[in-house]
Amino acid sequence: MPTDYRNLVQALKSLYQGNYQNKIILPMAEDEWDTRPDWESYGIVSLDFEADAMVGDGKKLASAYEGSVDLFSRAKDGAGWVRLINETLTKHCGASWRLNSHQYERENRIFHWEWVFEVEDCDAVRDEG
Repeated sequence: MPTDYRNLVQALKSLYQGNYQNKIILPMAEDEWDTRPDWESYGIVSLDFEADAMVGDGKKLASAYEGSVDLFSRAKDGAGWVRLINETLTKHCGASWRLNSHQYERENRIFHWEWVFEVEDCDAVRDEG
């Protein structure tokens, strides 16, 4: 698992609104949940696949992985979480992310945002000197 991804997951699982004494933490699961929890808003983050690789001298020199963050919210504006997720992705992925979709799921009566991001696997680059 790339270090950049682990750091991003930790940051997303630490997102909160409010102050120290009255903070609201966004429930964030890694990978998918079987059922949707009874929360006003919640998120899912997952690492989906290897997006690209650089190979030289018969070995893999570097890799990049693509993943996604999904926010589900009963609030039309995402209850303030959209901005915080955008900021977290910018901090941990630079410009390597995009808002892929935003829709209203009628059957569940919930708004859904999906971001796609890319992280480098710095751990794959080894100096065998």
